[in-house]
Amino acid sequence: MILSLLLMLQPAPAPQDELNIEVVGRRLAAISATVGQGAGGKLGCALSASSGYAKLDEQLCRAATECVRKGARDSAAVKACIDKRKPALLADFKQAWRKGQ
Repeated sequence: MILSLLLMLQPAPAPQDELNIEVVGRRLAAISATVGQGAGGKLGCALSASSGYAKLDEQLCRAATECVRKGARDSAAVKACIDKRKPALLADFKQAWRKGQ
């Protein structure tokens, strides 16, 4: 009986499709991007991990390649440029997620 009361007092788990922006933000903060140039001069991007959302990963790679296009040449400069963009990327992602729900 006490066990059933305790189970009733526990909060219900969040639905799987509900966005936990704090978790996504922590994942995004931990990701690093590497930008390289291919044979034809085309820039390519590789991420150290995934945020769990392909669209957000794609936007992060776009931001990283844009940083290089704008003059970030070494890994520290690229990292600093990307880190500046991450809060805006997360905010855009959150807004798009809400519109899609």
